[in-house]
Amino acid sequence: MSDRRILVASNRGPVTFAPGRQGELEPHRGAGGLVTALTAAVQATGGLWVASAMGEHDRRAAEATPNGRMDVVLEDAKHALRLLTPDPEAYDRYYNAVSNQVLWFLHHDLWDTPHVPSFDAATREDWRAYRSVNELFAEALAEEADRTPADVLVQDYHLSLVPAALRSLAPHARIGYFHHIPFAGPIELSLFPRWMRTELVEGLLGADLVGFQSLRWADTFLAACRDVEGATVDARRRTVRWEDRVVHVGVYPITVEAGSLRELAGSPEVTDKRRMLERSLQGRKMLLRVDRTELSKNILRGFRAYEIFLRAYPGWRARVTFVALLNPSRQRLPAYHAYLEECRQLAGRINETFGEPGWQPVDLRVDDDFDEVVAAYTMYDALLVNPILDGMNLVAKEGPLLNERQGVLLLSRTAGAFAEMGKHALALDPLDVAATADAINAALRLPPAERSRRAAGLRRAAETGSPASWVERQLGDLDRAAAREG
Repeated sequence: MSDRRILVASNRGPVTFAPGRQGELEPHRGAGGLVTALTAAVQATGGLWVASAMGEHDRRAAEATPNGRMDVVLEDAKHALRLLTPDPEAYDRYYNAVSNQVLWFLHHDLWDTPHVPSFDAATREDWRAYRSVNELFAEALAEEADRTPADVLVQDYHLSLVPAALRSLAPHARIGYFHHIPFAGPIELSLFPRWMRTELVEGLLGADLVGFQSLRWADTFLAACRDVEGATVDARRRTVRWEDRVVHVGVYPITVEAGSLRELAGSPEVTDKRRMLERSLQGRKMLLRVDRTELSKNILRGFRAYEIFLRAYPGWRARVTFVALLNPSRQRLPAYHAYLEECRQLAGRINETFGEPGWQPVDLRVDDDFDEVVAAYTMYDALLVNPILDGMNLVAKEGPLLNERQGVLLLSRTAGAFAEMGKHALALDPLDVAATADAINAALRLPPAERSRRAAGLRRAAETGSPASWVERQLGDLDRAAAREG
């Protein structure tokens, strides 16, 4: 672990606030191994986590303290936190208009380009707001970095401009940036207005270290850097020389917290959920998918493939149930709301077409119930993970880690997780629904010895590393990059 103070910056922080029974604000810890790992690094060095006040309750908590700085004690752990409160309209433009509807769509190749987007005067206003919120983060981080030598770990595409803005304010800070999602290829980026893509890539080049989930996304970033005037790319060393500095590009596949997941799988709450799922299955095979209702997750094609499977392999009817556990995502955005409705309608059509007394082909559940998800992980016979593009996709690791039935993983080649898990999975081309239907049949028919061999390989791959080691590798590479520059 670094002996320098660690500052973490992310749009969503490790703590959120909600009203308690008496109306007072109560803190709640963010979920996931990433929060655990980054919080531990911050705590060990007396550092700080800088994040957005994402809702009115976070904003109230931030405004009640000087500069939004606070120490929050949860579960015997202290979170040193600074919540930023940008202008609400600017935040909406930064978060919804740019981060969620421009950058997310760009990096996941989701645009329906014959129709959208069109970049106009409103786009420029949105981008100015995006830049202003990124500058607000940079100013807060520079203030904190001025106190003691610091390593700054900037998280994800919401804050793509922070590294360059921070570099200009605190030139001696050591800056790492991690891009959790895919990075757009040169053709997709070329559809972006030149001024926007130049600012986007140059923003990231303000870091000393730029990290990605897989080599594929690191390579697409290096390809983008070749289009930046004055940048020199060394693909073999994965470096970019830019403004008399060397920017290092690293690959750091994020992993899951195996111990806490296994502990949760043995909890009474998960045991109860498992019993309910077993009753609903009535001894049938389970094909499982777990996803946010996010456009890049390819949920509709998963249902279409299952529909083709039921037609092509009628012997499986009434012998397998497709359990789809969907967590509603970004429902205030019209495209996401419409997508969820399409998913409901298609699942309903499949049930109406193929259903029989006592058997519903698709068991669609739209909820935020992680206990139910964990229970389903332990029980599936085949797990369908077919995103169009994904930075990593932790479902492809969580499921095999917990599964007790030698379940088979069907995994898109275009998911970041494929680099680690693909050789033990059945590979999918995510747009090929006919081949996906055949793969579902193959997964359910695999001989026991083959299932066991693949499941063992998946578990080993899912257990490799930890969220803590993911952080430590980046900090170690920051140290080595600084030593080479020194």
